[in-house]
Amino acid sequence: SQPDLVLQAEVLPLAVAPMLQRAQTGIQWGGDLRVSALIDIRAGERFDAEVAVRRHDGDLLVVENGRSQPLGLTDVELSLSAHDGVWLVKPLFAGSTLGTISGAVTVRTTPQRRWPAPDAPIEGAVQVQVPDLGVWARWVPPGWRLAGELSSTAGVGGRFGAPEYTGELRGSGIAVRNLLQGLEFSDGDLLIALKGDRAEIERMSIRGGDGTLTAEGQATFGSAPGAQLKVTAQR
Repeated sequence: SQPDLVLQAEVLPLAVAPMLQRAQTGIQWGGDLRVSALIDIRAGERFDAEVAVRRHDGDLLVVENGRSQPLGLTDVELSLSAHDGVWLVKPLFAGSTLGTISGAVTVRTTPQRRWPAPDAPIEGAVQVQVPDLGVWARWVPPGWRLAGELSSTAGVGGRFGAPEYTGELRGSGIAVRNLLQGLEFSDGDLLIALKGDRAEIERMSIRGGDGTLTAEGQATFGSAPGAQLKVTAQR
């Protein structure tokens, strides 16, 4: 009912975009990104694994409305270590457009399980850093310009089947501009608190001319996500 398995493999550089296309994610992928991997899995009475996937070369593109948007990837690494019922997952994604996403998440289960149960406890943290929102301008319609900095530090907890996030999302110096339409907002400031199954806007404001636009409210996640916002415009 649970046969023994020993797998040791080295995966030579493999194109990512065709695999994502077959996965039918709803996004059209392109580009020449290739990844390689080292795999060492031993599953018998106990489960032990060491898996590492890394970028070999190339970049990934998102194709939308005939436009190809590169992610500018410089680092891609995803590692899994599973020993004595402790699973450790460490992601790293970095690129000129994407910014940096990194972290470490631990899942605790029994040494015999080959996949954590939905109620297995998890803990860890994830960091996101986008030092210049201007590089995202290629993702918005022509004529629009972005500026500012965005960062987030979130603790991960709860259960494997229902993770919860606590922490904050910060933005500073945010600016949005479209000269053709006469729109120019600047000095944007953002602070959103992540509280498990909901997020609360603690501070959100941006200037336009002599006036300001502020917002407050919260959003809920889960099976019935939703949001309630109150926006105030002054001058």
